[in-house]
Amino acid sequence: MSRVMNSPSLLRHQDRVRAHAERRFGSLVNSAQPRAGGRQFRVFLKLEEERLGVADRLGAGGRWIACGRSFTRDLLVQYIFRDACKAAADTKLTAPGGELAIVAMGGYGRAELAPFSDLDILFLCSGRPTTRTSFIIEQCQHLAWDAGLSLGSKSYAVAECVPASRTDAHFLTSLINTRLIAGDNDSYCRLLQALDRELERNQNVLLQTIKKERHDLYKKRGATIYLQEPNVKDSAGGLRDLHYTFWAVYGLHGFRTLEEALESDLIEIQQYRRTVAAYDFLLRVRHHAHWIAGRKTDHLRLDLQETIARKLDYGSSSHLKASEEFMRNYYRHARDVHQFSESLFGRIVDPRHRSGRWFSPVRPRRAGEMFWLKDRRLHFDGSPHLFAENPLLSFKAAALAQAHTVGLSPTLCAIIKSNLAAVDANFRKSPEAADCFLELLGQRGHVGHALRLMQETGLLGRYLPEFERVSMLIQHDLYHHYTVDEHTLRAVEALDDLHNRETGLFSLRTALEEIENVRLLYLALILHDLGKGRGSGHIPRGARIAERICERLNLDPEGATKVVKLVKYHVLMAHLSQRRDIREPQVAKYLASQVGVLDVLNMLFVLTYADLNAVGPGVWSDWKGTLLEQLYTRTRGLFTGECLVIQDNVQEMKDRVIERLAGAISISEIERHFALSSARYLEAISAEEVESHVVLVKQLQSESFACRWDDRGDFATQLTICSRDRHGLFADIAGTLAASGIDILSAEVNTREDGIAVDSFVLQQASTHRSIDSHRRLTIEHLLQASIKGEHDVAALVYRWISRHAPRRAEVLIKNRTTQLSIECDNEASEATTLVEVRTADEHGLAYQIARTLNAFGVEIVCAKIATEKSDALDVFYVTSADGSKLDHASMEDLKQVLVSALGKVNRAEHTIAPIGEDNEKA
Repeated sequence: MSRVMNSPSLLRHQDRVRAHAERRFGSLVNSAQPRAGGRQFRVFLKLEEERLGVADRLGAGGRWIACGRSFTRDLLVQYIFRDACKAAADTKLTAPGGELAIVAMGGYGRAELAPFSDLDILFLCSGRPTTRTSFIIEQCQHLAWDAGLSLGSKSYAVAECVPASRTDAHFLTSLINTRLIAGDNDSYCRLLQALDRELERNQNVLLQTIKKERHDLYKKRGATIYLQEPNVKDSAGGLRDLHYTFWAVYGLHGFRTLEEALESDLIEIQQYRRTVAAYDFLLRVRHHAHWIAGRKTDHLRLDLQETIARKLDYGSSSHLKASEEFMRNYYRHARDVHQFSESLFGRIVDPRHRSGRWFSPVRPRRAGEMFWLKDRRLHFDGSPHLFAENPLLSFKAAALAQAHTVGLSPTLCAIIKSNLAAVDANFRKSPEAADCFLELLGQRGHVGHALRLMQETGLLGRYLPEFERVSMLIQHDLYHHYTVDEHTLRAVEALDDLHNRETGLFSLRTALEEIENVRLLYLALILHDLGKGRGSGHIPRGARIAERICERLNLDPEGATKVVKLVKYHVLMAHLSQRRDIREPQVAKYLASQVGVLDVLNMLFVLTYADLNAVGPGVWSDWKGTLLEQLYTRTRGLFTGECLVIQDNVQEMKDRVIERLAGAISISEIERHFALSSARYLEAISAEEVESHVVLVKQLQSESFACRWDDRGDFATQLTICSRDRHGLFADIAGTLAASGIDILSAEVNTREDGIAVDSFVLQQASTHRSIDSHRRLTIEHLLQASIKGEHDVAALVYRWISRHAPRRAEVLIKNRTTQLSIECDNEASEATTLVEVRTADEHGLAYQIARTLNAFGVEIVCAKIATEKSDALDVFYVTSADGSKLDHASMEDLKQVLVSALGKVNRAEHTIAPIGEDNEKA
């Protein structure tokens, strides 16, 4: 920061600010009412912030703006201190001793203030506080608050600072960057001397504290920079990454700035320039985030990204929005920061703590002709030019690191990066390179480690230029949590984890073990999203890209066909399992016809699991796994000819239920439940579920409503409701759940011949996307009971919730919607029902609106599949006419028009429930 602080332009700016302060505050020092300056202080800050905004628009950098703002605060604090000292003198508090200094620390000490940053100040007393110093401190705090400053202050005597820092890690690191703002210089010098002595005595304590703080932050925020909504300060690659590095360098060498580290040859000039550019960019982004939000915020939300991109003059390209271009640039700078931090920690901090004694417990050992292992890193002791002459050495380094599960030394990383030009078009087409790459993909359970090392060094994108095109590419939706490249690497790591785990996910692990050539599966995972970033139609585009890459890798025709199929159908199993009634024989037959052979089915099953696991937290869940496994099992039976056993024999299941409920419910009541239930119901249900349903039906004899809650992992809850059936029951239940802030993930509607409905819903809380909190369930039950009795206006309840709890990101999602309202009716997808598929922009309460419209049309809902992907909804309803038959062609066309009319109103009037019409309100 020192070079910026001494730049001529900033010095001229400071002269203008100083003159402004003199004009505005000069008369306040002699004022009879010193605290009357609060308004003047606020006006001063406002005008100077506007001046900084102009400087930003004229091209001033982030560090320049931060220094300018810090200088403004310095002047104000100095005037406040003078004002407080005058007030103390006027109050006759002039006792000798007890000198006081005001010291900037932390971000303020680094001159790194954003518009709404806290002012970290240390009130430093020369000795024990006196009445005078306590009065001045209190006056300063009041005046600062009157000026609108947010203080984060501490008050210590010089002798207390070091002991306090030993128990307060935040205070310890804050003291690394300090500046004297006003007051006693001798006290400040004594503080610096005490800190230097402490560093000499307890250097390891400081370094261990920094490492622990860094580790804890990564654990909290995640160690990846490629988040959809990163935190510009605290995420990996953010400003805090730089701070930890600065502090570690200070702890080891006493350097407080990048410039000092450069002059001492601790870092190279190119590394310095990249880091300074990234530092400047991140600070500027943080300034704009605060300006736009009008408050302290470091979280780059989707809507904030769009506004910042516009403010920073990013433009849209033929394939990417301005916000996506901006975020790609953000990731590049964050990557430079993170790699700088990792490099310095790897070189100067980690080795120090691995060798805590006079001898190292880990001795270097050879790992090939020119490679050796030490401190869990792979090192190279040959000439760097060898990598330019033989690019296969880069692949060999990745293979050795993969085999020994170690990282690459910072020096080896730098060598690989500096010789990437050797990985040219001719090298990419060489059989030797293809063999090396495919060999890496053949190491089950260890592929992700190698690919991540290749990505961090740039080798992966250089060898696969198609992969480089989707690197650091984010998509603005609520579905994907990571960039495309980070998602892909996480999918590969999920596949590794599946291979390495010893328990759970039995069917997936069995399918993985049966795969004939696991290289093809890993390759398909790497390629599956390469069609993104160029507008719609990424799947067919990705399949064409996969064909070209398979040809370049010299895959045999059979292997290439399998890889291309996996890319082409990589979302098929997820969509079928979540959007179709998998009990329909047509579903499994269709899937089998697309994959062709059992080996592709096994690979697609495992790929789907890995893909969903890598999308974001909570996307994979137990209930999705169950649906996927059932679809896989049914389709597998078509290839193997095995007798498909989805459930126990009905009679055996009945016997089990009778045995389990003996003494609680009579045998005749259990047999009656089986006799009155449909074959469709009995085909896919377990004995445990039937048992719970029979218990609910028994409760219904004395009550008008019965229900049961079952958690399905952390991210979903199953709610089973039993009541007397009536027309519109499903719609009222769906509406009541929507009015309670609950999203429906899936629904199953079952009605016995005697008119008792047993409906099951898989639910999530709309606000958290997690299972339903236990303390809310009783309230929801009371609402449901009243709605089922017809005591509530459900439409009004839904409207009230939506109007009060509109999602904060709705505006940006509406802007990013590309899906138009689409409605399809199909009589071929099911043997006994008509399928109604609605694709539209997602809105809370959409399932209720669709169900309400279907009921008004006079059809009965047999099954519902509610699915949301990105910001779009695809809801599927299996319906029949009132007499239980399929809809005829004319009825299907009429229904489509009614749905278009009703849902079109929802899309045109955001967050409202469109009325169906006066004649249909009772339905």
